[in-house]
Amino acid sequence: MVRQRVSPPDSSFIFLKKWLRKAWFCRKMRPVSRSMFCGLMLFALGLVSLFTGQIAADLEWSQIRGRWRSKRIGYREPTNIWKSEYADLYYGCSDRGPRFRAAAKESESNGYLLIATSGGLNQQRTGITDAVVVAWILNATLVLPELDRFSFWKDDSDFENVFDVDWFISSLSKDITVVKRIPDKVMRSMEKPPYTMRPPRRSTPEYYLDQVLPILLRRRALQLTKFDYRLANKLDEELQRLRCRVNYHALRFTKPILVLGQKLVKRMREKSPHYIAVHLRFEPDMLAFSGCYYGGGEKERLELGEIRKRWETLPDLSAEGEKRSRGKCPLTPYEVGLMLRALGFANNTYLYVASGEIYGGEKTLQPLKDLFPNFFTKEMLAGKELKPFLPFSSRLAAIDYIVCDESDVFATNNNGNMAKILAGHRRYMAHKRTIRPNAKKLSSLFKARNQMDWKTFSKKVKSVQRGFMGEPDEMRPGRGDFHEFPSSCICRKPDQLTTVGDNAAQAAFDTENNRDTIWGFNI
Repeated sequence: MVRQRVSPPDSSFIFLKKWLRKAWFCRKMRPVSRSMFCGLMLFALGLVSLFTGQIAADLEWSQIRGRWRSKRIGYREPTNIWKSEYADLYYGCSDRGPRFRAAAKESESNGYLLIATSGGLNQQRTGITDAVVVAWILNATLVLPELDRFSFWKDDSDFENVFDVDWFISSLSKDITVVKRIPDKVMRSMEKPPYTMRPPRRSTPEYYLDQVLPILLRRRALQLTKFDYRLANKLDEELQRLRCRVNYHALRFTKPILVLGQKLVKRMREKSPHYIAVHLRFEPDMLAFSGCYYGGGEKERLELGEIRKRWETLPDLSAEGEKRSRGKCPLTPYEVGLMLRALGFANNTYLYVASGEIYGGEKTLQPLKDLFPNFFTKEMLAGKELKPFLPFSSRLAAIDYIVCDESDVFATNNNGNMAKILAGHRRYMAHKRTIRPNAKKLSSLFKARNQMDWKTFSKKVKSVQRGFMGEPDEMRPGRGDFHEFPSSCICRKPDQLTTVGDNAAQAAFDTENNRDTIWGFNI
């Protein structure tokens, strides 16, 4: 039995009560027309309805959380570390609304929008997703986005080398028109080359309509550069669902990437029916950029300091251990292993590790391998089949993405772009278990590890990781980065936790069919 906490009277109600009393007193003091008085009363009733509606919504959410947590308090039943108990109650829902504006024909659009993305594969993925939404806002024809060739990874892959172009164009045809290039006839008719600009970070739809659209209409073609996180996090629900249609359906990898990715998944499944995928972002560039210190002495400071010179705007290195104690640093491979073992994953669990060059090499990885001897990477599973992909970091990252997304459990040592994108994707696919480290609280536990026995340490890790295990109740509408918490695209199936009013709007959803839409075929 969950005790219902009674909240004190809302200050808004006290204000409303005083306001009504004052209005009645003023009516006695001087004559007020009947229509004016009725209008004031209707306004007051509207305020009451608004406040009570919000309270009712909060109460409903509290009751749902209470029902979930009442089953978990005290760990009366063992927590299933492989799958959320409530995962089957949810499904991804991103269909177009009946009033959502259809795609404009190329000849009738406001012009051509060119996009130059920025960063690694998953950072570029957010840019492509937002580019589609911006094209819809501007009623523009989107030219196939250009991938970043000049970032740290120096990958010269084009869009068609990583993503299925024809699928991308056809699957978005109801929302926007996408073309591979601006027609030669149009280019010859233009007096000037496409105008180039860079919108501020997290720009609103109003910014694009007020500042970008007039230029597009005047020049007919416009290029937006460094396009990553250039669109606001919070948008209208229909636009958020468009984001999901792009990210989880339209962006399908090319056939060679899909084939090898699914082969690696199959090989992991042949070894064990369940496996954990760990995204281990512990490369030298990541550690240098983070400004964290890991106890490697002057050698570490010199090596990472030299890499930090590539970025002109980075602040000075933090004091020894200070940033780590605040939870601002990636976990080490050993710390990831400790966290997983403390949560209950056994020594014989199979681990797939997605990573680049680990700082410190084999010496840094060995403690994780000791904790989980069944340790595999794409290099170990694929062998010579990986050779065609080796010069291209984006294609290698895409293979890791597939194997991580198909895993039973996904864990990460940081909250970077791949971690966020995969977390959102897995929530959309019925809340597959996704573990984010509560780095700030784990940091103090790792420091005190030798001062407590394993049972105590494990209990404390389980405690601090509540709320970081990929459960449905971790996601609240409007909270966090939308790519990580796509709340507008997650619906509840009709069940005992669903209100009667939701039942009509939330039809049943076949997760396996949805998976086929994303990956395209099975191996």
